[in-house]
Amino acid sequence: MSELTTLHDAITRIISERMPSVLHVEQFPELGAEVKTPALLYGITDMTLGADRGEGKTALVGRFQSCILIEADRPKASLQAAILAAQLAAVLKDQLWDEDFVTGPPEQIHAQPEAPTLELEQFVIWSVQWIQNFEVGELVWPWPDEPPGSLVFGISPDIGPGSEHNYVAPGDIP
Repeated sequence: MSELTTLHDAITRIISERMPSVLHVEQFPELGAEVKTPALLYGITDMTLGADRGEGKTALVGRFQSCILIEADRPKASLQAAILAAQLAAVLKDQLWDEDFVTGPPEQIHAQPEAPTLELEQFVIWSVQWIQNFEVGELVWPWPDEPPGSLVFGISPDIGPGSEHNYVAPGDIP
């Protein structure tokens, strides 16, 4: 399973657990599909290269966008949508989604109301966007494995050729 699939599955699970009043949480929704409201639809919208930690994995910064839908004919629908957007912002705070490849919490969390398109005019819509750092790929160690005991320390000035007898293994340091 790819890291992106794993990440989206974790986001869906945690938002569903922490926001039980949202009846439908879905990643990359199908166009024209029926959804129960209140609904939260989301997905990653773009990626850029992130800060490489030197482990061989590819560091990425992903931008995520969510869309909260509330039926416009509900009482105080605009307020309900804003409340759900605030709840999502609280869920996002310091969230690593219980995944080791996520290397930082969401940043630049931004929520705002959106004007509905013609297809969505029956809804009040709020969007919540954030960016998040994560890594994809396998850990790479480009150096050959060394046998146990091959790492030793020497203290200057007793280092270099002819001073090997002064070197100490890490486990033998007093």
